[in-house]
Amino acid sequence: MYDLIEKIRNKTVTVAVLGLGYVGLPLAHAFWRAGIRVTGFDIASDKVKKLNKGMSYISSIASATIGNMVRSDNFKATSDFDALADIDAILICVPTPLGPTREPDLAPVVTATETIARHFKKGSLVVL
Repeated sequence: MYDLIEKIRNKTVTVAVLGLGYVGLPLAHAFWRAGIRVTGFDIASDKVKKLNKGMSYISSIASATIGNMVRSDNFKATSDFDALADIDAILICVPTPLGPTREPDLAPVVTATETIARHFKKGSLVVL
């Protein structure tokens, strides 16, 4: 844990955001603005392609901002979860839609954690 704290202090920590929707993408942007290297993960390949071309699909973040993020080399989007092996901290921002009984459907969270378990490196921090 001390290694991670030191990496945060030195801004050498690598952060992953799983789920690049209306919560995940602004979170990735906030880390990027702080000077931290961010990899955004999403299963929707169309979102990944748009982001890597510098295009936004979220009204609260302009395409110019996404373009700046991509050109900085401190942000990339991917659907390749093998890249989790190089990440220090993983933040899960997947949807939890309400089911017919108005209770959250946690299947996306379960799927995300199972994916993380197959790919992350020992010592990584995982946050839900």
